[in-house]
Amino acid sequence: MILRLANLFMIILIALVALAGCGRARDMVADTTPSADATMDETMTDMEEIPVSLVWLVDYPEGAKDVYLEWIASIAPILQAPAEVNRIRSYDNLEETTPHRFVEFVFDSFVDAMTYMNRPEIAAVFEDLPNHATQVSAHTFIERSDYAKTEADDWPIKGIIFVDYPLGGKAAYLEWVASISSALVGPPQVKAVSSYDNYNGESPHRLVTLEFANQEDIDTYEELEEIKAIEDELDLQASSWVLHTFELRSDYINE
Repeated sequence: MILRLANLFMIILIALVALAGCGRARDMVADTTPSADATMDETMTDMEEIPVSLVWLVDYPEGAKDVYLEWIASIAPILQAPAEVNRIRSYDNLEETTPHRFVEFVFDSFVDAMTYMNRPEIAAVFEDLPNHATQVSAHTFIERSDYAKTEADDWPIKGIIFVDYPLGGKAAYLEWVASISSALVGPPQVKAVSSYDNYNGESPHRLVTLEFANQEDIDTYEELEEIKAIEDELDLQASSWVLHTFELRSDYINE
């Protein structure tokens, strides 16, 4: 599935380049207004500028987590080497429920993500991943700008919220998010909040991450009345949602 995703990205990129080239050829022959070209150029610019996160959701083999982590240690240098990937971070689910593991690959753009995933050595690791885990799913998320709180650091605790939009209700959901964003990011316990849309439009439709310095901070945050009110309203605004608490691992941190 991961390889198909990488190939799909490359097909889309090639198609866009081809279409853009056709538009330019028509302009040279007919000397018409370049509106189609301008639109395509904007599309290509967006692909070059929108931050992208590739997320792995992984379940460890039953009774063999150590074996999985030994494999990760052996391939981590390969995954980290290419210049296209800005950072890779892995987290364990503190609730020990599925997914057991959250892995995030961060890129500056789709172009960087596609270049990375189509490298033979990276493709080989992605292809081998299902052989080392009981469950694996991969998702590509586009960063949104709903929340303006980012204290850059490797915060050890990350709250992960997966959301599915109501059928035909994404616009209304985002209007609600705009109305509560200040309350969500305001408490000092939360250090950074980010949101993402699933590029493929599949479930989960939306990823929200909340980062904390420690477990005590996230526990305090979740007990705040304004946060409880937001969670109650989220039940009504989303078709479904789930919150997991993850702890940062050092698999991909050069210490």
